[in-house]
Amino acid sequence: MKQLVQRTVDILRGRGVDYGEVRAELIRTENTDFRNARLDDCRTVETQGIGIRVIVNGSWGFAACTGLDRDDIESAATRAVDIARAAGGRGKVELAALDIQQGTYSGPCSKDPFEVSREDKISLLQKASDDMMKDPRIKNSYAQLWFEKRNRVIGTTRGDLIETDLVFSQPTLTATAVAGGDAQSRSMQDGARIAGWEWIEQSGIGSWGEKAREEALMKVLAEESPSGRMDLLLDGLHLSLTMHESVGHPTESDRALGWEANMAGRTFVKLSDQSSLHYGSSLVNFLADNTLPYGVATWGWDDDLVPGQKWYTVKNGIFQEFGSVRETALLIGKQASRGCCRAMDTQCFPINRQPNFYLEPPDNGVTPEELASDIEHGIWIEGRGSFSIDQRRENFQFGGDLFWEIKNGKKTRPLKKVIYRSRTPEFWGSLDGIADRKFFKTMGLLTCGKGEPGQSARMTHGASYSRFRGIEVGGGR
Repeated sequence: MKQLVQRTVDILRGRGVDYGEVRAELIRTENTDFRNARLDDCRTVETQGIGIRVIVNGSWGFAACTGLDRDDIESAATRAVDIARAAGGRGKVELAALDIQQGTYSGPCSKDPFEVSREDKISLLQKASDDMMKDPRIKNSYAQLWFEKRNRVIGTTRGDLIETDLVFSQPTLTATAVAGGDAQSRSMQDGARIAGWEWIEQSGIGSWGEKAREEALMKVLAEESPSGRMDLLLDGLHLSLTMHESVGHPTESDRALGWEANMAGRTFVKLSDQSSLHYGSSLVNFLADNTLPYGVATWGWDDDLVPGQKWYTVKNGIFQEFGSVRETALLIGKQASRGCCRAMDTQCFPINRQPNFYLEPPDNGVTPEELASDIEHGIWIEGRGSFSIDQRRENFQFGGDLFWEIKNGKKTRPLKKVIYRSRTPEFWGSLDGIADRKFFKTMGLLTCGKGEPGQSARMTHGASYSRFRGIEVGGGR
């Protein structure tokens, strides 16, 4: 693919563009699905394509093709240039400075999942599905193994040329119990990683079928949530969604600039809030990290050719800076991009996306039980559930996947239909305890929606168990 990209770059040089970029990808995806203990889908799909971005007289042009012969590429290059020129020189695109980038990057993968036999994958999912369906009150079950291998080459008219090889793996299980006129589900939610079959082995999917069954039954038979202001103890898998919606999206630079208002609107965070806004308590340190080895946004370089970086989005409770791309960096007062430019595939124009980021865990030796011991009345929540957030990413409500009531410092009875509500700064300002980093858990998300036309993107979030004080809780059906 390198030669293909270099030939296309030469075509763009011949068209006299101010800047030209060629992104080629070969993607192989495999999924194996079980529904209600029966094989439902088993397929491997390969796709390929080239995306071409150009700047002519300060305006972007973009076009793509899935055919890779010279006529297809020539046609796509012509369309990209024509689109940029159609602006008539009225564009104002200016990119932050970047040294020429050349090199290769391969994500961690010690055991290629595409070399593991279908029989082994089917056998693993069959066992997990059978374990979930052993009780007749489990009316639905779902189990999936999903893998992707992505080879990516980007070259530019500046002389940049990079290549990345990435393998993504994700196990999924869900059991749904029906009893007493109600239905409740319990899911395995560890998410995706840039890793091979070793992640499937580490995830413990083989034993999760029984766990999902028993906890789904426990949940459907549980009492409904009490209401009122109380304390919350939230695990890292649950917080992966809360931080995604209330921290990740509000701190994207394109939302602050007013460029993006799709998928729950813009943001309450202003450009002038950098280095000054109190986003949370002094314990809140959100570390953006596109160097996290297994993080699903760790691609070596973003689609602007900016290398992966690590920085604080929030430090000691104070908002530091937005995630940026080369086009937005100068507009928010920065001299360089933070490397947040990614497209769903070659058919999409790259946009500002969330990095991997997580609530930085301490080395304090504190256990979740010790955090709970100081709660008179509260709720212990594990896993992600429903969510809703307003058009400024400020007022929200979240559910979860498993709930326990805490009384006088002890985890007591299971609950169901728990919803909590808060405002973003108020919620993160109420955080007053975080468990030790050995309880740190992450979730790799594959389907973050944004843009118009819509694109999905990938990023990893996580935290250790964290305690929040005085949050409004109510039942939710």
